[in-house]
Amino acid sequence: MTASNAPESSSPVSWQDLICADQSAVITWTHIFQRLQSLALAATSPAALHRETVTPDRLLSETAWDLWQQFPTTAPSVIAGIRDFWQPPIASAGTAVLILDALSLRELPLIINGAKKRGIEPANISVRASSVPTETDQFAAALGLSGRAKLAHNQPPASFIFNGPDVYTDVLANPFADCVDRIGTQPRLFLWHNWPDEPLIHLHSNRSDGDTVVGAEIKRVLAFDGFWNFLDRLRQGRRLLITSDHGYATTAEFSSEVKTPEDARLLAGQFGAQRAIREDPASPWLQRQLPPPVLRFPDARGAWLVVAGQRKWKVSGGFPTLCHRGLSLLEAAVPMIELPVL
Repeated sequence: MTASNAPESSSPVSWQDLICADQSAVITWTHIFQRLQSLALAATSPAALHRETVTPDRLLSETAWDLWQQFPTTAPSVIAGIRDFWQPPIASAGTAVLILDALSLRELPLIINGAKKRGIEPANISVRASSVPTETDQFAAALGLSGRAKLAHNQPPASFIFNGPDVYTDVLANPFADCVDRIGTQPRLFLWHNWPDEPLIHLHSNRSDGDTVVGAEIKRVLAFDGFWNFLDRLRQGRRLLITSDHGYATTAEFSSEVKTPEDARLLAGQFGAQRAIREDPASPWLQRQLPPPVLRFPDARGAWLVVAGQRKWKVSGGFPTLCHRGLSLLEAAVPMIELPVL
């Protein structure tokens, strides 16, 4: 992860030159994520960060959609980042991984600034790729799990890729201050907390001011001593990696609304207000046009159809203000923050 800490040059190339350069998808995605890291750390607000993603999201969905198609196999993934971190260190310190469900790049500066205010210097910072679709179950599958709940109460299945006799796993839902006593004494921890997704994003996803409400509450929690006391407990004798399964989108600020009647009808009919669905072989899909608003991703159970870019459409009941599962940069890119042993 150390390579991603390298600062960009003082005069970075334009998004168009970066995304459309004649180079491998691996290099392009690495450069995109480095740029996103710099922008996230410098952003003055979540809305300002979203505005920075409008141009690259449009380029990726309307010009270079092949990069989204290659994203699962070429972008530097969260799973690979955890693998790198999980390797036994030279020093005699344990390792702890904390998955915060739906933690996005919006929260990266809040955590970094909060750490520095408490005299904690992050050991590494990087931006990594979620699974596709950008959702909890797909990320859990990449961990060798049939669902997040399989990590609960330190009873992970043998298929869990970070299993071991010295590993303690759990799924947490209580306020962070109340979770301190749930921390095991094992040298290796793999914990998944449902915050901020279930208690905040899902709860307020259909409110017109959901982004404002959620943003304010996230900021409050990340400044609260209870959160940092929880992190300090995890860091006792262990290096700590904080990351996420996926980010989330603020659709009220999306730059593209599908207005062609036939396309809007097909999207509303197939997807409803979702950003990804399982493919139904009998249903029409929209890849027949260029640029394709929907991309297809095969897996062991068939295929997913995933909406690319900052696209929304009219749907009965209104499109949710907050969502994930699709392919926009703030859904698909997540932070990785390593804090040193305490």
